[in-house]
Amino acid sequence: MTLVTRPPTLTAATAKNIQEAILRGDFAPGDALREADLSEEMGVSRGTVREALRLLHQQGAMVEVIPHRGAFVVKLTAHRAREIYTLRALLESYAVRIAIENGAYTEQVFNELDKLLARIEELEKAGDIAALVEADMDFHRLATGVCNHGLLLEMVSNLHSQTMALIFNTKLYRSDQVPDSITHRAIVDELRAGEPMAAEEIIRKHIIDAGTWLVDRMEAVQQANEDALRASQRPEPRVVWPSRVAGNIVGQ
Repeated sequence: MTLVTRPPTLTAATAKNIQEAILRGDFAPGDALREADLSEEMGVSRGTVREALRLLHQQGAMVEVIPHRGAFVVKLTAHRAREIYTLRALLESYAVRIAIENGAYTEQVFNELDKLLARIEELEKAGDIAALVEADMDFHRLATGVCNHGLLLEMVSNLHSQTMALIFNTKLYRSDQVPDSITHRAIVDELRAGEPMAAEEIIRKHIIDAGTWLVDRMEAVQQANEDALRASQRPEPRVVWPSRVAGNIVGQ
């Protein structure tokens, strides 16, 4: 007998479409998400769009709803990014450690990880950012999901949307210093080696490095923007013509 799966609600499907549009770069951080425009483009009612935006807002990552102003694409701050990646590093590294200790990484799991690695490499070459973010998320979900620690996985799941926003911003800011295909291949190699402490450390370092590079890049961009703003507001120096300065004209 085939297992019957419930289709997503119209609101959930609309929310997913909006999220994918953000990840594709159709909307930049800070852009307004106008109900009327989205309703027309997606062929659903404004009420459905409103509920979808509220759902994304509740997930706490991609959309911010401001009373009396509307919905906007979230602008991730450096402080928030640091909170997300440091917490991820703690949770995911521990999940990997106990998964190895429990012998959870079977050959079937490694085969699935290898397939995801191949997809990540393919998407890097194609420059498909939205799909690359999803593949990255799938990789980490599989690597941690076999740890058989329900409460830990619940906490990791609660960070899902914010983790997606974090990974998206690493692509948006082009902060990664090493391609995903290389860093994730190193992770799989360490998981295959079967040493819990070493695997815990490589996951922790992978997440910390990516997060640190992102925050450094975000702060550099912010500083450059502030410097440019200050420069634009600086009054132009008053031009003093030589004829008005004593001694500048020969014979005076």
